[in-house]
Amino acid sequence: MDAVLNVLVVLSLLGVVAYALAVYAALKVAFAWAKARWDEDWGRLPLLLRLPPRALSAVLALAFLAVVL
Repeated sequence: MDAVLNVLVVLSLLGVVAYALAVYAALKVAFAWAKARWDEDWGRLPLLLRLPPRALSAVLALAFLAVVL
């Protein structure tokens, strides 16, 4: 019985990590799409779109960790 519970816990954790990776990838694509589609007539870029790539990666990594934890 303990082995079954251990397997279920591991599968649950893998599911959480897979979900967090999917959220990270979706946000990365959404930010890239939004930045490419932003029109000059709409004014300045929002703050998240003005971040340098490294800072945006840090924000997305924090979102990843928030989902995992």
